[in-house]
Amino acid sequence: IWNPQRRQDSTTEQFPLSLSAFTTATSSPTDNTDVFSDDWKDVALKAFENDKRPIILFDGICNLCSGSVNFALDHDPNETFRFASLQSKTGESLLIQAGRHHKDTSSIIVVTSSDGSHYDRSDAVLYISQGLEGLGFRILANTGYLVPRSIRNVIYQIISENRFRFGSIAPDQCRIDFDGEFDGRFVEDPSQSSLCTPSD
Repeated sequence: IWNPQRRQDSTTEQFPLSLSAFTTATSSPTDNTDVFSDDWKDVALKAFENDKRPIILFDGICNLCSGSVNFALDHDPNETFRFASLQSKTGESLLIQAGRHHKDTSSIIVVTSSDGSHYDRSDAVLYISQGLEGLGFRILANTGYLVPRSIRNVIYQIISENRFRFGSIAPDQCRIDFDGEFDGRFVEDPSQSSLCTPSD
């Protein structure tokens, strides 16, 4: 089984138009240090301190994205993945660690380690598919890898850019977990005190 190469480059693609995947423009990521709190690295490291499972970063105000998270939860009984909103402090910190702008919501991201190693766009979708329960998902993923990445990413980007056609949701809406089945699946933002090192 061939896995996509983990992306550690610092290039973020911008897609200003709904079909701009056909005319992709690349640019260097914006320096985050002057617009984001200086504890982002501690937050990123904290996310993997006691739990090494990959973290799926998703757009928390997108109905299609949230539906995809619910789908992944229902088909991941082995609890392979954790989740965090791209708009959360943890999500933004992991984006910086991955070499991206902290406000970049152009793609789903799967961060696989505290050093920022990650998959994005169609590679992320196929990586997630391989981790879900069921032979069909693995067949889908392995078949998808046969399609050139450039073509896969064009298809992904068209869907991504039009995702709000499926409707948006309020940031405070979420799946109700009555029995605690999904405890530990969503990465919470650390408290400020947990990021501080006691002085001597």
